[in-house]
Amino acid sequence: MQRTDLFAALVRQYLFVWVFRACAFSLASENAGRLASMQAAERSISERLLELSTTYNQERQEMITSELLEIVSGFMVLVDTKLFGQDFCGMG
Repeated sequence: MQRTDLFAALVRQYLFVWVFRACAFSLASENAGRLASMQAAERSISERLLELSTTYNQERQEMITSELLEIVSGFMVLVDTKLFGQDFCGMG
């Protein structure tokens, strides 16, 4: 192989490796950006899920408390009715 042919082949190989390396770094950078974005989205979803779970539990507890108050109020009406000898229509 002639020196000029060898030098030309080496230059072509060097340029190929240089372009390939630039492309590889570009893809790695793009994927790192995507990964960071996905991690931020995952963190946001976890926080929102915790908020929704807390809100659901509070609403559920309020509903249970309301139902218990209705049951206790009804029981108290029955106890008062029996103590004072009134029927349910208030005509004792």
